[in-house]
Amino acid sequence: MFAEEARGVVKIEIGERRLSLNMDSDMIYYSLGDRTYRRTRMNDFIELRYINGKRNARLLDEKEKRGIANSFYSDIELVSTEYPFLKKHRKDYEFLKKRGIDLIGIYGEKIPIVPPDRYFSLYLRISAGCPWNKCSFCNLYKDQKYSPLPFSMVREQAERLGEFFKNSIESMNGIFLGDANAVSMSSDMLYNYFDYFREKFHMPFYAFSDAFTTPLRNTDFKMMREMGLKRIYIGIESGNPGILRMLNKKMDTQMAREFIGKIQDSGINVGLIVMSGFGKDHVRDTVKFLKSIEYSKGDIIYISPIKEYNNFHEILMENGMEIRNSEFTEIRDNLKDSLDIPVVIYNVDESLY
Repeated sequence: MFAEEARGVVKIEIGERRLSLNMDSDMIYYSLGDRTYRRTRMNDFIELRYINGKRNARLLDEKEKRGIANSFYSDIELVSTEYPFLKKHRKDYEFLKKRGIDLIGIYGEKIPIVPPDRYFSLYLRISAGCPWNKCSFCNLYKDQKYSPLPFSMVREQAERLGEFFKNSIESMNGIFLGDANAVSMSSDMLYNYFDYFREKFHMPFYAFSDAFTTPLRNTDFKMMREMGLKRIYIGIESGNPGILRMLNKKMDTQMAREFIGKIQDSGINVGLIVMSGFGKDHVRDTVKFLKSIEYSKGDIIYISPIKEYNNFHEILMENGMEIRNSEFTEIRDNLKDSLDIPVVIYNVDESLY
């Protein structure tokens, strides 16, 4: 039996069981040997386990969530007899449920998605929706009109989040600027946000971008780097022009390559996101595109298996395609021996905030 506090996180071991929570008593991970449960900040519970050698992610229903949460806090109560500092963390599922509802209330709605390495960042919403919002494979922002949020609204959100996470800010690994393409807003607005957030939270910034609307703006990435922007995540999806047309992604690969180079020249890292499942031409051209980029330490490549939304299956059928689930491995194996940066999976079913 073991328990410790470090950098805003509590870690506990009880035999094969591993528990982690933040200093605001929010459950983070609960590992039970053959499976692990991750609680998102908005109170979704994701079961992670390997079945026949394949990683599987499953969202729990309300009854399952309650059972896992209460077992988690029962374990904390058990350990608190030997480690009295844990007594303040003896909560229950109703506590977590309220925390999730209160956080959604601060943002105004659920946060749709974050990159896998940003689960433990502080999400600060400075824009709503996506400026393009026409990709055939995505429905994350379909009912939203893109708009930058006024500074007064963002400042109120940041103040409320600072109070909400008052004991666990130290555990966070940066600030993620949402929603879909925060860096495409006017530079003056963005710099105001950077100044305020940097003084209030003292953490580096991260954000999504695309490679076809933002490149058309006169964006000063060197200034953004100086103000604390550390990595930009860019949805490339495919290196094949035909696949890009099917995805309704109005991107030219040469423009994307130049845009990535401009970001890297400023000293900002990139996280390039491609999809898997579209066939051999997609694999060939996507691998070729990714190998044409010069990477540095801190860059990362994500491979995201296709997730079917609404009528996307019909679009695939119309183009004579079937999803190829083995393609993630093909793309990764074609890259990992020649690139000295991480190449990892981006499963949208897991990437909840």
